[in-house]
Amino acid sequence: MLQALDGQLSIVHYVGLFEHVGNVRQAILQLKYHEEKHLAKDLASLMAAELEGHDRCDVVTWAPTTMHRRQKRGFDQSELIARHLAARIGVRHARLLRRDNEGRQTGSSRTERLSRPSFVAKPGLQGRVVWVVDDVMTTGATLRACAEALVSGGAAQVVCIAASWVK
Repeated sequence: MLQALDGQLSIVHYVGLFEHVGNVRQAILQLKYHEEKHLAKDLASLMAAELEGHDRCDVVTWAPTTMHRRQKRGFDQSELIARHLAARIGVRHARLLRRDNEGRQTGSSRTERLSRPSFVAKPGLQGRVVWVVDDVMTTGATLRACAEALVSGGAAQVVCIAASWVK
């Protein structure tokens, strides 16, 4: 549980769906570094199957990558996965978060990753159940920062979902 500035408690869940090995790891690497955008739909389908029967969801959003990464790739891989996941489960998707800093996570030490991500959420999330999607969860710092921002924005419940997790 996280507490918002107004004292309201919000439920937060963290879910890493698949270990970051084998075909899942390859799909994420191909999506991120080789522009195999169709793999976002495949990952979202796998995720939807794993999440079937999970708690309600009002809106799906994503952990936005840095502006530098987005410009370099021409897209945000977590956004693509989130959009496909939302379509697959029949809910809307929305850009609810923006990065408040530009430090990159890839290649950084654990200590740097834990202290670096910071996000701001759009206001008006009161009572909403938000699913926030990321491609890979290592320390959980990015998703934790997303959850804190969404709770500050009024979300009643946040489910942080990573397609894969690093052991």
